Amino acid sequence: MLELADIKRQLRSFCRRNRTALKYTHIGEYSAEEVCEMFIDCVGIDEVKRILHDIDIINQRGGDTVKYFLLILEGLKAA
Repeated sequence: MLELADIKRQLRSFCRRNRTALKYTHIGEYSAEEVCEMFIDCVGIDEVKRILHDIDIINQRGGDTVKYFLLILEGLKAA
Protein backbone atom coordinates (compact mmCIF):
# COMPACT_ATOMS: atom_id res chain seq x y z
CA MET A 1 0.00 0.00 0.00
CA LEU A 2 1.37 3.36 -0.98
CA GLU A 3 1.60 6.05 1.67
CA LEU A 4 0.67 9.67 1.08
CA ALA A 5 4.31 10.77 0.88
CA ASP A 6 5.07 8.11 -1.76
CA ILE A 7 2.03 9.07 -3.81
CA LYS A 8 2.98 12.74 -3.74
CA ARG A 9 6.57 11.88 -4.66
CA GLN A 10 5.49 9.76 -7.64
CA LEU A 11 3.06 12.39 -8.91
CA ARG A 12 5.64 15.19 -8.53
CA SER A 13 8.19 13.06 -10.34
CA PHE A 14 5.76 12.42 -13.20
CA CYS A 15 4.98 16.14 -13.49
CA ARG A 16 8.68 17.04 -13.50
CA ARG A 17 9.53 14.43 -16.13
CA ASN A 18 6.74 15.75 -18.36
CA ARG A 19 7.17 19.44 -17.62
CA THR A 20 7.43 20.44 -21.29
CA ALA A 21 4.10 18.87 -22.27
CA LEU A 22 2.33 20.15 -19.17
CA LYS A 23 3.71 23.66 -19.70
CA TYR A 24 1.27 24.15 -22.60
CA THR A 25 -1.82 23.32 -20.53
CA HIS A 26 -3.87 25.37 -18.08
CA ILE A 27 -1.58 24.15 -15.26
CA GLY A 28 1.58 25.21 -17.05
CA GLU A 29 2.41 28.09 -14.75
CA TYR A 30 2.35 25.93 -11.61
CA SER A 31 5.25 24.00 -10.10
CA ALA A 32 5.16 20.20 -9.85
CA GLU A 33 4.51 20.52 -6.12
CA GLU A 34 1.54 22.83 -6.69
CA VAL A 35 0.12 20.56 -9.39
CA CYS A 36 0.47 17.58 -7.08
CA GLU A 37 -1.39 19.29 -4.24
CA MET A 38 -4.14 20.63 -6.52
CA PHE A 39 -4.62 17.26 -8.17
CA ILE A 40 -4.88 15.40 -4.85
CA ASP A 41 -7.30 18.02 -3.49
CA CYS A 42 -9.44 17.78 -6.61
CA VAL A 43 -9.72 14.01 -7.16
CA GLY A 44 -8.69 12.55 -3.82
CA ILE A 45 -5.85 10.31 -2.77
CA ASP A 46 -7.54 7.03 -3.75
CA GLU A 47 -8.12 8.19 -7.31
CA VAL A 48 -4.54 9.45 -7.57
CA LYS A 49 -3.36 5.97 -6.51
CA ARG A 50 -5.42 4.46 -9.35
CA ILE A 51 -4.08 7.00 -11.84
CA LEU A 52 -0.46 6.30 -10.84
CA HIS A 53 -1.12 2.58 -11.18
CA ASP A 54 -2.59 3.17 -14.65
CA ILE A 55 0.46 5.25 -15.58
CA ASP A 56 2.72 2.35 -14.54
CA ILE A 57 0.74 -0.05 -16.71
CA ILE A 58 0.78 2.35 -19.67
CA ASN A 59 4.56 2.75 -19.26
CA GLN A 60 5.06 -1.01 -19.21
CA ARG A 61 3.12 -1.33 -22.46
CA GLY A 62 4.95 1.53 -24.13
CA GLY A 63 1.97 3.85 -24.21
CA ASP A 64 1.64 7.61 -23.99
CA THR A 65 1.28 8.50 -20.31
CA VAL A 66 1.31 12.23 -21.01
CA LYS A 67 -1.73 11.96 -23.27
CA TYR A 68 -3.51 9.94 -20.56
CA PHE A 69 -2.71 12.57 -17.94
CA LEU A 70 -3.72 15.42 -20.25
CA LEU A 71 -7.07 13.75 -20.90
CA ILE A 72 -7.66 13.56 -17.16
CA LEU A 73 -6.74 17.24 -16.79
CA GLU A 74 -9.12 18.21 -19.59
CA GLY A 75 -11.90 16.24 -17.92
CA LEU A 76 -11.24 17.99 -14.62
CA LYS A 77 -11.16 21.36 -16.32
CA ALA A 78 -14.52 20.68 -17.99
CA ALA A 79 -16.13 19.45 -14.75
